Amino acid sequence: MNRMIRGAAGLSGPLALVAGLLATAAPAAASTPVNQSYALNAVGHFSAQMAGQAIYSGGSPVVLPNVDTAGILRTGIITDTAGAVSASSRVPALSVVLPGHGSLRAAAVSSSCSFNRKTGRVTGQSHITGGRITRPGGQPVTLPASPAPNTRMVIGGLAVLILNRQFTGPAGTLTAEALRVRMLRGHRQKLVFATSVCVRADLAAAPPVSGRTMRLALGGLGLLLLGGIAYQLSRRRRKLAAPA
Repeated sequence: MNRMIRGAAGLSGPLALVAGLLATAAPAAASTPVNQSYALNAVGHFSAQMAGQAIYSGGSPVVLPNVDTAGILRTGIITDTAGAVSASSRVPALSVVLPGHGSLRAAAVSSSCSFNRKTGRVTGQSHITGGRITRPGGQPVTLPASPAPNTRMVIGGLAVLILNRQFTGPAGTLTAEALRVRMLRGHRQKLVFATSVCVRADLAAAPPVSGRTMRLALGGLGLLLLGGIAYQLSRRRRKLAAPA
């Protein structure tokens, strides 16, 4: 029995090596700048974080079915994409309703961003198709189709909007949000639609070691290590079975 325990203990080194390799094979941390897009962020009566998120080299495109949330928000089929030098998000058939106070509807809201390999610049843009706000007893408000960056609109007693919100972040990333809504009545819901994020770099030039690439890279090495472990086990069994 003691020989068997010692034999098992002798395998701790190879097993630890396999575990260490698997740990280092984990995808890059979410804090690492990367091209990505997502359809919705929400805080308030209901919450959602980066719904429909697409990430370069980690899942793109992402398509979500129609959304119908808490009687406040409805959309059509959402599409988010992220590539080596670009990202985009599109939310069609958008409807936001604050019962008894008003509504915001649009045929589609979308954002996109891209890195220019020649100039080294990142740019972003947003579009709102058929955007319109209605209130009981008030005149309808039409939203601009191609708003300038960080266009702010205050709809008295109903909501504050920021259209085509853009800002820069770590490593020169640019974030473009098609539409940000902060409701002023009821549960004061906050909503952000169609967000695209781009890094100031060509990610294809140095692809991250993750996903399928890493799984394939570990395949041969992992089999080699596990094969060595199996060989050691077999060798110990033969020694234990031999006459004393």
